[in-house]
Amino acid sequence: MLLGAFGIVVCIFLIAPMLIMVPLSFTQGNQMIWPPVGFSTQWYEAVLTSSAWRGRLMNSLEIGIGSAALATILGLLAALALVRGRFPGKRVISALLMAPLIVPTVVIAIGMFFVWTFGWQIGPVTLGGDLVGSVLGLILAHAVLNLPYSVIMITSALVTVDRNLERAAAIMGAAPMAVFWRVTLPQIHVGILFGFVFAFLGSWDEYIISSFLVSAKVTTVPVYLFAEVKYSVQPTSAAVSTILLAITSIILGLMLVRGRRQLLGEGTQR
Repeated sequence: MLLGAFGIVVCIFLIAPMLIMVPLSFTQGNQMIWPPVGFSTQWYEAVLTSSAWRGRLMNSLEIGIGSAALATILGLLAALALVRGRFPGKRVISALLMAPLIVPTVVIAIGMFFVWTFGWQIGPVTLGGDLVGSVLGLILAHAVLNLPYSVIMITSALVTVDRNLERAAAIMGAAPMAVFWRVTLPQIHVGILFGFVFAFLGSWDEYIISSFLVSAKVTTVPVYLFAEVKYSVQPTSAAVSTILLAITSIILGLMLVRGRRQLLGEGTQR
């Protein structure tokens, strides 16, 4: 009873900001004042017709999709190595891959800022440099930050794969790539999809690292939104926040439906 009441209080605490922000986005007033005055969609129209907001939105989509794709590819390769490979130092590598979830984000952001600005020279090879304020630099940074999500999701899917099916395909003469493409991939595609979605959402909402790496020409929605809130009290910020919330909720809802259908399909087959 007490635990249930505590859970309800926590949920209310988490939902309360949304219950304030969403109504404010429909106000007729020119300032974010509670309670909102009247009902109007003018602030959504202002956001959607603003070239500045559209540019930031396209930047966030480009960076989010690019970094999620890169994180998913690297996460798939890392998951295959961790689950199927046998090599010394596997636990150390696994811990390093999970480091972005443990190390404070601001520490990672500062390190990335210096490497992305000046580069990191390892012998004759120089990594990074001149990447601050570029879409490529933000894609690489967000991919590093969100790589653990892809690794976790794909690893969880890989450990449930029936290896007997892979052995049977290999015995029948299928090449290793054919076995992976025709046998393994169909069994882990949901994990790959979830890894991509969580990496995208992590990039979509990322502020700290982005604030170190953006420029006047390349800025993401969260960074621009924070600057807007600091220097303006117009409800456009509430409208943008509601749009971000709606997009995130829709994506997560679709993923939950997809995961539920997958579970029901597996239960029916059994």
